[in-house]
Amino acid sequence: ALVAVSLTPLPCVLKPPPARARRVTFEDDAMPLGRPPARVPPAADGEKPGAASVPPGLAPRPHAVPDYVVKYPAIRSPRQREGYKGVFQDQLAEYTELLGEVRAVRRRLGELEAAMGRQPRHAASRTDSAFLEKQQRCEYLKKKLTHIKARIQEYDRDARDSAVYF
Repeated sequence: ALVAVSLTPLPCVLKPPPARARRVTFEDDAMPLGRPPARVPPAADGEKPGAASVPPGLAPRPHAVPDYVVKYPAIRSPRQREGYKGVFQDQLAEYTELLGEVRAVRRRLGELEAAMGRQPRHAASRTDSAFLEKQQRCEYLKKKLTHIKARIQEYDRDARDSAVYF
């Protein structure tokens, strides 16, 4: 009997590893515990082992991937597109409201600072943690909405480019 299989990936579902997964062993994995490899110089007092092997300023820094990049991958179906569109519309309403509040607070701060004869607007806004939270949320939503909109536009462009015309 034939079974239809959907190619639409399910969000947040981990796929099992391939049946014959091979273990790749690196030199560090094969080294006996408690003994550093011979090529790493011994650490001086108070230093981490191997610290001298990485030049200062060139240490790798972790690269954080925003949650929405993982949560909203490329769209694969019309149903998924509609879901993204719904999220976009809901979050756009929140973003628009927050943006209005942030702009109003900035305007009031500017007026107050002008009345007091001060120029550094950033010092006043740093004292209000609620304002900072709204400002950060607004920036996050802007980036998230931009990402989702780009995914929708990619899907629409790909669907249009793959359409067959007679």
